[in-house]
Amino acid sequence: MAGTPADARGVVVEKATSLGAWADVIRDRFVPLQIAPHDASELAGSVHSRLVGHLQAAVVVSTPQTFTRTRRLVSASGAELWALGLVEAGTGHLEQDGRACTVTGGDFALYDTSRPFTWSLAGDWKLRVYTWPREAITLTDPECRRLTATVVDGSAGVGRLLSPVLTHLAQAHAGLSAAGSARLADEVAELTITAALEAAHSAEDCQPGPEHLRRIQIFIEEHLADPALAPQRIAQEFFISTRTLHRLFARHGLTVNAWIKTRRLEACRRALVSPGSQHLSITEVASRFGFSNPAFFSRAFTAQYGASPRRYRVLHRA
Repeated sequence: MAGTPADARGVVVEKATSLGAWADVIRDRFVPLQIAPHDASELAGSVHSRLVGHLQAAVVVSTPQTFTRTRRLVSASGAELWALGLVEAGTGHLEQDGRACTVTGGDFALYDTSRPFTWSLAGDWKLRVYTWPREAITLTDPECRRLTATVVDGSAGVGRLLSPVLTHLAQAHAGLSAAGSARLADEVAELTITAALEAAHSAEDCQPGPEHLRRIQIFIEEHLADPALAPQRIAQEFFISTRTLHRLFARHGLTVNAWIKTRRLEACRRALVSPGSQHLSITEVASRFGFSNPAFFSRAFTAQYGASPRRYRVLHRA
């Protein structure tokens, strides 16, 4: 619990054998979570934790269960955490920000408690959890969303460098000064972010094409009237980089900006000949679908349909 004393190594040990007590341990050590045991009759759990500056390193062991951070719990909470979950034993399934990943065998994934997430742990699991105050992480919200729920291989690349550091933090007292501990906490956070960025880039390169493209095109169609509709806005919505977005369209012989322009022109064409829009001027129709420059709209429309907007409306009026 929050007031549980630490041993000589600075380790706090907390145990529970009931759902209520276990929920209290998790709340006090991390954040409030909704907990659903897979078999409530066998519930038991323990958390061993220690602080290294503003980084908390914890080892969580319990029976199979699902932890959920709901929107209600997020809105009711105060301080939030940036977290790394390393599955040392058993299997973990993490969902956040529209992505899901399965973590096992010493691999890990990041999550952010300021947004809803779900951790489902199965088997004889052991989860090492490393948390920093959210405000200590120098990433914007879109940058954080890009990195969550993506598996980082603990045996390759940056993950291989980071794994032994995480193991040491969870197992032994570092013997550092307060200032040294704070610097170490920041350095581990930076290395964690680097490992996640590499994994996220790799995951983006492996994204399926046609289905993802179709979802993005539907989003564009539904937001044609948004003047802020642009590649960066779309990439943020789907938690991918703008580079990946452009590459996805290019694979199908398209460009993002040209697609937006074509769909906006088509929306304007339909509105110009619709009986329900006859009271709108051509400038109003263009503005309604994201064209703020009347002269640009007129040139683009004429090039696309072979007649000026005014002429097209006269020729095709219902």
